[in-house]
Amino acid sequence: MIETKMTVPEKDAKRRVGRRRGPGGFTLVEVLMAMTILTIGLLGVAKMQISAIHGNYTSSTTTVALTLAEQKMESLMSTSYSDASLNNTDTANDAALSSVTTVDHEEQNVRETGQVGGGIYHRIWNIADHPSGTENLPTMKEVTVIVTWDNDRHRVSLSSIRPQ
Repeated sequence: MIETKMTVPEKDAKRRVGRRRGPGGFTLVEVLMAMTILTIGLLGVAKMQISAIHGNYTSSTTTVALTLAEQKMESLMSTSYSDASLNNTDTANDAALSSVTTVDHEEQNVRETGQVGGGIYHRIWNIADHPSGTENLPTMKEVTVIVTWDNDRHRVSLSSIRPQ
């Protein structure tokens, strides 16, 4: 029988096996620290994703609202000057055409396609008549189209002058 004796450095090495990193291995503390750092980073990325999704939704709804306002403005500018859609039905808003409380004309629940019914948009257009001689201006109508959504929390508006 062959006896082998361990030297002192070999005995110390055996005692430190659980505490020492082997070639290519990591200690439990290092793994836990890495997981903690990774988790914090992933939470930051998740928060950025939520912000990006919210920003995309806001951009999308604003773009649709601007398109709806532009469509209505184009329609009003191409109609006859005496068309009923260009009547100033409430002169109380002539000084503040961007008002959404006193309105000349409106369409509620407008869809993204511009059709009324089942949508989230509220389209308003206010008209102010400027007869000839008023402030030395020719006969014209001032037109403001307003589109709101999210219970009037958000809005876009376009204004133009419609000459006779």
